[in-house]
Amino acid sequence: MLRKQRKDELKERIFATSLQLFKEKGFERVTVDEITKACGIAKGTFYNYFPKKDTILLHLGSYQMEVVHQVISRLSNLPGIKERLLAIFKELFVYLEENRDLVKVVYYELFHSQTIMEQEGNQVKEFQAALVPIIKEGITNHELKGHMNPESLSSLVISIYFQTVMNWLSFPDQVQNPVSMFLDQFEMVWEGIGVDKKGEE
Repeated sequence: MLRKQRKDELKERIFATSLQLFKEKGFERVTVDEITKACGIAKGTFYNYFPKKDTILLHLGSYQMEVVHQVISRLSNLPGIKERLLAIFKELFVYLEENRDLVKVVYYELFHSQTIMEQEGNQVKEFQAALVPIIKEGITNHELKGHMNPESLSSLVISIYFQTVMNWLSFPDQVQNPVSMFLDQFEMVWEGIGVDKKGEE
């Protein structure tokens, strides 16, 4: 257990150090040699954690998926689908808020690489798939409307999350509390925008 913790800590240190270098010099100008020197590790150690430099940018998504699965497992008995979904997203925002500058570097570089964006897209699909069973349970328990498609609902909720993150990174003065912004939009969706209620529009 202690060994795994040390390995996780080293991976996070390589990740954070790399992003700091990317921020200072630009992704393309930073070499693996510079990263390993800054971390005080051998090049072979670097490749044990990241097969190539590009994969550093995918670590944030991998970490987020670990968080998602951990929260789902930990709160599987929590009554209320809404509460479970909110717990997942609130947990994700904890890391983002603590590492805003580094997260901004990741998103900036992701949008400049088609290959990495495609790989990131696979992680988003994994995220969507992880929420589908929860949403199906919500439909079965009549917490969500029965005619709704679970995959579409999962995609919708996740899109709110990513939209909030992008707004927060792009307009920090306007979005100082991303969790509050996410909760506001989540509540609107949960209530069912545009649903006809006794003839009302």
